[in-house]
Amino acid sequence: MKPDNSHIKLGQRVAKSKQNKYGWLATDMINPDEACVIALSGSDSKDSKKANGFAKMVREILKDKKFPVYSVEYDLADRNFRVDREAVLARYGQENPELPFIRCVKEEDKTYIPQFIRELYQKTLAPRLRDEQGNKVSIEKAAQRLNMLVFTNHCMGSTVMLQMEHLMAEDMKKLGYSEKVQDYLFKQIHGINIAPVTPFGAAKSTIYKFMSLADDRATTVYHKALQYFTKRKKEHNNFIERISNKQPMDAEFRKENKPFSMGLSLFRPSANETVFAVNNIYDLEIQKAPELDGIEHSFAPYSDVEDCDRLKDGDQLSQLFRYTLNWLIDNAKKNQKSLTELPHILKEPKFAKYVSYAMNNRYDVVTKEIKLMRTRRMENKTGR
Repeated sequence: MKPDNSHIKLGQRVAKSKQNKYGWLATDMINPDEACVIALSGSDSKDSKKANGFAKMVREILKDKKFPVYSVEYDLADRNFRVDREAVLARYGQENPELPFIRCVKEEDKTYIPQFIRELYQKTLAPRLRDEQGNKVSIEKAAQRLNMLVFTNHCMGSTVMLQMEHLMAEDMKKLGYSEKVQDYLFKQIHGINIAPVTPFGAAKSTIYKFMSLADDRATTVYHKALQYFTKRKKEHNNFIERISNKQPMDAEFRKENKPFSMGLSLFRPSANETVFAVNNIYDLEIQKAPELDGIEHSFAPYSDVEDCDRLKDGDQLSQLFRYTLNWLIDNAKKNQKSLTELPHILKEPKFAKYVSYAMNNRYDVVTKEIKLMRTRRMENKTGR
């Protein structure tokens, strides 16, 4: 494996000054007793200006504008983030075999954690587990400190957070935390993943994912739920195209291509992950506009408070994301006084209207359609 010269620079969103023309102040480490947002953007944050730009977008969502927001400047050196991403997906068997970058992934790449992620871990999570002498803190103290962090990730940032989990697992084992305690402490870390290209059901921390099924990058993850959704969307597009062109639809075509629609929906790949998804955020005509290429994958459709071009489902997804972020921040601030564990989102009264709506619209991998087909096959076998 070639040398890894990747690095990161960590900074905080601050007021602009002569010394900080972008309003972004570099720092060596986040105080382990500070409540804050850690905003991990996509791969394009290659300088302080872009890192600060992402922090600014996140700050604008916050009700408490004084709440600290940190972001990261990536120096990937010779690393190819797409290969690194596919390697992480391959580690969990969710790589897409049709994508070209998977061919560059070697077996050792699947468990390799780049240097820049190791640096970020040492500046953010590692100090929360230690006292000033470097010894492990009590379970309650570690849990309280971890609850004070709110990760807000976009695209590659979601992969970075997952990789830091692997580092934290190694670290907690060295410090002497039991496996049961490790699982407990992981759940005290809360992250929001926007348009993530990460494995589903892999995170040990408490993760809330927000995505559009029209996002051609997020849907490259080879997971059964996403495969089902993308297949149904293709069927729907075929169906609509036939109708639009006034072409005949014979029995064979109708069997293979059925209409599909999905509003704001919820599914849970694991006990730790809650995924909110919509069919698409924007109308197809907007998605096809050359100047808006990749719009369904970008961060702005989720963060912007007012966007007159968003569909109703896109508005609901955006509102839910912004509401969730501020909910996590409220919990982080409570932990400045004493340990306050985050309630489960599905049992949180504040989310009742969102969760109820999404639950009513959810699409399971096994649909009513498939269940009906299975019932008919069973009836044929039993001779009913």
